[in-house]
Amino acid sequence: MRIISITGTASGVGKTTVARFLLRHLEDFSALKITTKHEGSCPRHSDCDVCDTMKHPYTITTDPLHINQAGKDTALFKNAGARKVVWLQTHSEHLRKGIEEALTHFNKNDSILIEGNSFLHAHDADVGILVATPRESKIKRSTRQIISKIDLAVINKYADDQVDDVAKARERLHMIGCYAPVFVISPLQKNYNPNKVFLNHIKETIGQRTQSYSKSV
Repeated sequence: MRIISITGTASGVGKTTVARFLLRHLEDFSALKITTKHEGSCPRHSDCDVCDTMKHPYTITTDPLHINQAGKDTALFKNAGARKVVWLQTHSEHLRKGIEEALTHFNKNDSILIEGNSFLHAHDADVGILVATPRESKIKRSTRQIISKIDLAVINKYADDQVDDVAKARERLHMIGCYAPVFVISPLQKNYNPNKVFLNHIKETIGQRTQSYSKSV
């Protein structure tokens, strides 16, 4: 089983955007979405009520009717090309067991992209990717705790982000001890060469065919 983990410095940095970008371009990948309930707080800072209605230590969803509901991250993953999508909703104290069972819904030879900050707290990945953005300076304590498991960082850049903004995002990564290679990408921008450089790096790492790109930007 080959695993790419997508984690983020904070909510809203673009983990799902980066995950969708990879799913569109990598060959034969499935996806696991992890939503973790921490007592007294909402992990998504939203009013979806998912955590409030959790009656079991963890719940694993594979039913296409739920996975493909419009607006859910799981549907976005499926539409991006994920071969199979599984959603784990778990209370934090049952995270490890929930992950172990969720992984049994994949085959042992599957390649899986996992989106969720909690995964690296309980499991190792073949590639650990940390997503940051110039637009969010906050860094979660939980991110600092798994920094040793990060293999590369991504700065999710928007078209109007300035060079100084990107430089500050790099500095914030260094401040938390992240000295892994950093790729500045803009996943929503087409024909953007840095996206191709990042994608080729991932493909080389996991043994997939790379694509050529122009040296000019």
